[in-house]
Amino acid sequence: KCLAPWLKPFWLKAHWHDRLSRGTSSGDCSTPMAAMSSPAAPVAPHANAAVEVPADPAAAAEASSSEFSKGSSDVGKQQGNLRVILLCIFIASTGFFHGYDNGVVSDVFTMPSFRGMMGWPEVDDAAAAFEKGVTVNGFNIGAAISAVLAGHFIVDKYGRRPALILGSWLFALGGLVQTASMTAWVLILGRLIAGIGVGITSSAGPAYIAEVAPSNIRGAMVGIYQSNICLAIAGASLLNYLDHNMQMGWRISLGVQVLLGVVTAIGLIFCSETPRFLQSAGRPEEALKILTSLRGGDEQVAKQELAMVQAELEEEKQTGSATWAEVFTNPYFRNIVVLGCFVQFFQIITGINAMVSFGGTLFERFGVTGLLSTLAPALFFLLGNTIGGFFLVDRLGRRLLLIPGMAAMSLTMLVGGAVALSADDQENLSEAAGYAVIAMVVGYMFSFGISWGFGAWLYISEIMPLRVRGKAVGLCTGMNWGPANVISAFITPVMIAGPMGPGGTLLFFGLVSAAVVPFAVLCLPETRGRSLEEITPMFRFASGTDFRSFVRGNLRAGVGMGSDAGVASKGKLDLKGASNSNLDLGSA
Repeated sequence: KCLAPWLKPFWLKAHWHDRLSRGTSSGDCSTPMAAMSSPAAPVAPHANAAVEVPADPAAAAEASSSEFSKGSSDVGKQQGNLRVILLCIFIASTGFFHGYDNGVVSDVFTMPSFRGMMGWPEVDDAAAAFEKGVTVNGFNIGAAISAVLAGHFIVDKYGRRPALILGSWLFALGGLVQTASMTAWVLILGRLIAGIGVGITSSAGPAYIAEVAPSNIRGAMVGIYQSNICLAIAGASLLNYLDHNMQMGWRISLGVQVLLGVVTAIGLIFCSETPRFLQSAGRPEEALKILTSLRGGDEQVAKQELAMVQAELEEEKQTGSATWAEVFTNPYFRNIVVLGCFVQFFQIITGINAMVSFGGTLFERFGVTGLLSTLAPALFFLLGNTIGGFFLVDRLGRRLLLIPGMAAMSLTMLVGGAVALSADDQENLSEAAGYAVIAMVVGYMFSFGISWGFGAWLYISEIMPLRVRGKAVGLCTGMNWGPANVISAFITPVMIAGPMGPGGTLLFFGLVSAAVVPFAVLCLPETRGRSLEEITPMFRFASGTDFRSFVRGNLRAGVGMGSDAGVASKGKLDLKGASNSNLDLGSA
């Protein structure tokens, strides 16, 4: 009952997709309200109405039986859709790991009891700023290593479910070590372990959801994973606010990680492996059984879907995977991977994790405290992510979100920094200036959530050619978790505690964001509504001359090396002649 109102939009979407795809619905349903009624429900005739007796009772009985079978099939599909939705929601709970661990340290750093345990002064000095950077980066480094390696060595080799269970237990173990820590280095070790767990679950979780969800609700289900990251950040902020002044407050906040990891790991024991992995592992009978249950008992639908999976697996087998040498020496592969790495690097270095992990420190230095500054940024991050991911990205497109989104991120940071620097004392802002800075940070979080928050991940998954997709996405993810997060985590506390101060820190990220806007305009073609065959030629540039053509195409119509009218045909021509080219697009 609690879940019903929240699940209703997803259930209705799946329900009506099934009906409309058949062209007819069970019974004679000319309106949605009529279609919602049971075809087998008896209808009492009006007292003055004549009751029509069928001429052929046997035929009528057969027709009634047929209608009942259709109705039963509909009920089965509805139950199957609900089961898939609930399964995906549970798997998406691993997104809480990522968001909670990232968000919880923001205000833990400001808790008096925690600072006493760490031996930090009331106001950060250089040593405290350095230890903050190392503490945050323990998580980032663990996640970077496991995110790059987990896909090939765990997720694809042993399955999505074992990977999720392992990642959940590691997250819980890391949380336990952090909670029980008595020194800084034990705390950092705990964050390293938790980071390894999150790197694994961030690789396996979205893959699991994408492989079990029907195509008509797959995007929404994967979107829940990203929304849970934002929701966990908000939850961590609220808990930190409530236990901020408690002696054991920081241990309570960090200890929630243990609860999240253990509950999820135990629940995963009762989940099945994905049918796609089972099919790839040579277990087709088990794959069919599980997929049939996920599709409401419709074995025929399950067989058709598995046939498509098998065809895709055969295609991947014939295509093969590019070697690491090809990724770095083939100019076409190398250039698109470098572009994807820039996308992931710019997503982080423009300040988002600085706001998430050090927002509490930033507002404390401004002299701004209270529930508003604690919760508002995280809630507007969640709101922006929901609006962008669920409602705008497939209507407006990727490019029309990424470019204005980065421009808005720059504007809000520049204004916030200017307000702080223009104050007489930026570490003790007036009430009006404090609210202005909060509003700018909130605007930044909303702008990021509605555009680059989910958009960067979506974009790199779309643009990578099939032959290099696994390695390329792994490299881009490593760039995100590794250099981008590590640099951001080290420089942010140093800037806040140093001569730049909190106002200069906001100004710095505003200038970096402004520098990224031309990159987005010049180098990010629109991919909405295009197939892989159409997208790949859009990034087919190797030389400086090719790159200039790529930029002109983006400035002209956002199509890179293609054109609105000719992308598909160009892709086919390139694919046809690829056997004689270094690109090998035929395999891609």
